[in-house]
Amino acid sequence: MPEVAPGVDAITLRPDDDNSPHVYWVRGADGGVLIDAGHGEDDVSQRVVDEVDRLRGDGPAPHTLLITDRFDEHCGGFPALRDAFPGMTVHAGAGDADAIEETAGATLDGRLGGGETFAAGGDPPRTVRAVATTGHTGGSMCYLLEPDGVLFSGDCVLSAGSTAVHLDLGGDMAAYVRSLHTLAGLGARLLLSFHGAPVTDPAARLAELIAHREARDASILECLHDGVTDLDAMRERLYGDAGLDEWRWNAAREQIRGHLIKLAGERRVVEVETGEVYRLP
Repeated sequence: MPEVAPGVDAITLRPDDDNSPHVYWVRGADGGVLIDAGHGEDDVSQRVVDEVDRLRGDGPAPHTLLITDRFDEHCGGFPALRDAFPGMTVHAGAGDADAIEETAGATLDGRLGGGETFAAGGDPPRTVRAVATTGHTGGSMCYLLEPDGVLFSGDCVLSAGSTAVHLDLGGDMAAYVRSLHTLAGLGARLLLSFHGAPVTDPAARLAELIAHREARDASILECLHDGVTDLDAMRERLYGDAGLDEWRWNAAREQIRGHLIKLAGERRVVEVETGEVYRLP
């Protein structure tokens, strides 16, 4: 993938895959900022290092690496990148930090809560601002390049399709929907997901995802209204005709449960049997 925005390069980790993960480099006279590290495999890390070296020529190396979440494809390569670019510091959301350090076998330099800014060079000066977007995982982060309005959304917002909320990893459906509204309020002009192509209309994409979650709430409430109160029965009604493979079939159950927990928190449903059976108030 070529330069995706002025001064922003996408390093595609699997060039033959249209949905490939990307590492992004916000280039600057001071070295700039990397967004995500890629997998921990040596060949992936070396690809990132080689591409940064090719792009920078005699210029400075990145001074900061910002990680969006705890999964290996986002964070596993950070020790190798930090070794390759001495002095570079690595930061991630506090809620995912312990898991990231365990995955990578190395210690982060900073744990983020949202609002932190990092210089990214340029004239006028640009900064990358951390945006806490809990929901996909317990410490999911997005990053906004200002004043350019480029939003790096990690897995919080994919170029296509919807994001899984991982309840076992600190994910939270209610928090995820709030995070979508937070991102919608940023007024970004371009969205760069960890997977897939750039999104040139972030407002429309975010509105689509918010509407999708609202529609899922409505479909679950309709199940309860019709007497379908068991979680597995809801999954069969909502996804039974979709022909999902085993992984997606199991993930569908987790997403329904996430919505039910959200609806219970809003007092729109009542839990009857922990995590399994619900009813309307």
